[in-house]
Amino acid sequence: MQEEKLSPKVENFRKWALAATVLTYFLIFVGGLVRVSGAGLGCPDWPKCFGSWIPPFSRQQVPPEFEAGTFNVTLAWIEYINRLIGVIVGVLIAGTALIAIKNFRSEKRILIPSIIAALLVAFQGWYGSVVVGSKLMPHTVSVHLVLALTIVSLLIYVTQTVFYQSTGYNKIDNNTNSFLRKSVLLLWIFAIIQIILGTQVRSEIELILLEFPLLFEHEVLTVIGPVNYMHSIWGIFITLVSFFVAIGLIKRKDRTSYFARIMGTIAVLLLVIQVILGSALEIFGIPAILQVFHLWIASLFIGSLLVLYTDLAYAKGA
Repeated sequence: MQEEKLSPKVENFRKWALAATVLTYFLIFVGGLVRVSGAGLGCPDWPKCFGSWIPPFSRQQVPPEFEAGTFNVTLAWIEYINRLIGVIVGVLIAGTALIAIKNFRSEKRILIPSIIAALLVAFQGWYGSVVVGSKLMPHTVSVHLVLALTIVSLLIYVTQTVFYQSTGYNKIDNNTNSFLRKSVLLLWIFAIIQIILGTQVRSEIELILLEFPLLFEHEVLTVIGPVNYMHSIWGIFITLVSFFVAIGLIKRKDRTSYFARIMGTIAVLLLVIQVILGSALEIFGIPAILQVFHLWIASLFIGSLLVLYTDLAYAKGA
């Protein structure tokens, strides 16, 4: 069956939502670079950087109310670029919400998540000042990351939902895929918890290295404590649940779409990559670039689960 052509208002909304989703993922990646490079405090104030909307280029340009010795031009500009991308993401998400309010007021599954995403990104902007003000305390960084993952999940959901509702798909009201959908949703929650545990592991490493700077990072893993074991055990649990969901998709292939099975496969592949990256971090002493990709692949895994969850709720002409 040939796919129906999307109306201009649907196509416009999808472009905004999809652009916001892609750039949010890019922002998560850049945020990981900021974290491992130590650039999180490259700008000691918020929303300005050393009291200016444009960071200084040298210590001589640092205003007297700031300690010039804390200035690092590279770190300042890394953090500044991170903030600029955040502003662009905020504009895209706000635009998505405005289009939803204008054109989809009667579509609650599109309107409400779009508005929530816009409210969360506004809160996220304010919360950035809290993170900087706390000197990157672990719990504030974890909340900041969870908010980003929640926002990107909402964007994925509305991008898919508006497409399905505009191309002949209907919401499945029976229990055909109810068990699978609940399993995927639980897996999404478990993955969020795992990412939080991962941020706690990273925070513990940073604190220990501050206290014992002569330690090698791979040695730190042996003295972190229970959070590292919890992270590893929870990872094994998520792997088992993921394969359980994948098997369920294969067994119910007569009740699930080909796209759902593809997304299930992608989710498993992302998980396998995560396991490999996690092992590499242990073996090679936690190299910074692997940390960035470990977090980013985890966020992609979160997104693949949302895509799968949404797809299982719709059927063509149901």
